[in-house]
Order: sequence, then structure tokens, then C-alpha cells
Amino acid sequence: MHSYKLTRRGKTVLTMFVMMLSLVIGSLFIKDIAIASDGSEIILQKPVYLSNTNSNNQSISFSNELKRLRDNGAANEILIADDLKVEDIDEKEILSINVEDISSLEGKIAFLTFDDGPSHNVTPLVLETLKRYNIYATFFVLGNMCEKNGYMLKEVRDRGHSIGVHSYTHELNTLLKSRDSFINEIKMTEDAIKKNLGEDFSTRLFRFPGGSFEPYKRQYMDDLQDLGYVSVDWNALTGDSEYVNPKAEILMERLKSTIINKDRIIVLMHDSDTKQVSAEILPDIIEHLKTEGYEFAVLK
Repeated sequence: MHSYKLTRRGKTVLTMFVMMLSLVIGSLFIKDIAIASDGSEIILQKPVYLSNTNSNNQSISFSNELKRLRDNGAANEILIADDLKVEDIDEKEILSINVEDISSLEGKIAFLTFDDGPSHNVTPLVLETLKRYNIYATFFVLGNMCEKNGYMLKEVRDRGHSIGVHSYTHELNTLLKSRDSFINEIKMTEDAIKKNLGEDFSTRLFRFPGGSFEPYKRQYMDDLQDLGYVSVDWNALTGDSEYVNPKAEILMERLKSTIINKDRIIVLMHDSDTKQVSAEILPDIIEHLKTEGYEFAVLK
């Protein structure tokens, strides 16, 4: 029996052949892999479309992809399977979607929203959980709380979260006393926010205390539009404002019951100082929504 010994050139050719064969075989079975410039693999989740799905100029991003690219320092050079490309990813880029575009989105999208802050005790806990999961949320703030806890408002902004107006006092008798009082509360809240975040800060998001569901609140919609705002309600909630000292299990069951058969959800929660349980249950809420297949985004 004769034995054969490969030359150095032969070994090189054989190695290249094996590598090419592995790539071909791998491409047949692995379709959701991105290769960063440092060679690391990134498992992609379902895409979030950041514009109307009927448009020819769709922007497609993946939440876990952005995080791992930032962690690996490879934000500018990326090859994505299936010819999807994400280019020039900013260090703080987030999934930010216009309120008007929500109904046209594909896939399951969850917008976590927090009302009545910023607070001294609860908002920091919420921010830490969001940071741990690399998730961004939308905070509808009160003007008087921004006056009191301006440092925490800065923290919300600096961590990349979206900010909306929720009135100054949260007292409907004051807010909706007249059109002038309605406009005045919004202006006062704007001033409180800009006092801490700078005059160049702007937002178009507004949420009525209690939502805009009641017909009598509709008379203020024209004023809201004239001021450049869009009203944002919700279609899912934990019910953390419906109970006195609720148990976490109750809030979780309330959330589960309000997301059934919904692909796009705006979740109402609160981060005022009395809502400690909301901060405690937030990790479980995020885990459950992830298990249900939701991606996370912020409102703009």
C-alpha cells in the first residue's frame, strides 16, 4: 500500500476547500447570523420596521444586534445574513417609532411606558432594570416632579429613554378647568423639563392623566395639536394604579390578560414613589414579554 504526503501548497488548498465547504453548508441551515468586523457572531431577533411597511425606504434594526455591536465596538462594519444591512449605528441608537406608524408595523412590538415620575426612589430602580436588559422605555413626566427630581430627569434622558409630557399637577380639576389652564399646564411642564435638560429639548408626546378615553377630553385635542403634540394612550397595563399595595402576582396576571391576541402593545406602568412593586416586578414583565415574542421600542 502506498502512502501519500501532502505538500505545503496541497495542505493550504485542502484547508481552503474545507473552509469554503463549511461556509456553504452553514449558510443552508443558519439564516439569522450576523458577522461583526471582529469575527464574532450575533444572533438576530425578529426585525422591527421603523417606517411604514408599504414604503420603499424601510429602516430595519435588531435590538440585540445593536447591543452586542456596541459591546464589541464593531458598530460601523457589519455583514448581516439575507443581505440586511445596518450601517452607521450610533452608540445610543434605539428603536424609536412614530406614534402614527404603530398600526403599520409588522411583528410583535412592546412599548413600555411609565407615568407620574421622575421619582427619587422608584425611577432609579426602573432605570437599572432597563439597563440590565438593554431596553429603552418612554417616560411621561409630571412638571412638579421634574422640579423636585430634576437630577433623575437628566438620568432618564442621558440613558437614551424617550420623554413625554403628562401635565404639571396630574389634577384634572386644574388641568381641564379651561383651555387656558390646559395650555398653561403643558407650558409649565415644558419649562420644568427645559430647566433641567436645556432649552433645545423638545417632545411631541403627551398623555392625559387617566388617558384620553373620556369624550369630554376630546375638546382639548385641537389645542394639543396646535402645540405640536400627539396624544398617547395604552392598550395594555399592569393595573399598578388600581390597587393599594398590590401583590406582584396580581399585576402580572393583569398584564397577561391585557396582551392576549395583541401584536402591538403600549404598556402602562407607573414610576412614582409609591409604586415600588412596579419596579420589583419589571424584570418578570420583561421576561414574559420576551417569551411571548415581543421586541421593545420607544415612542417618538
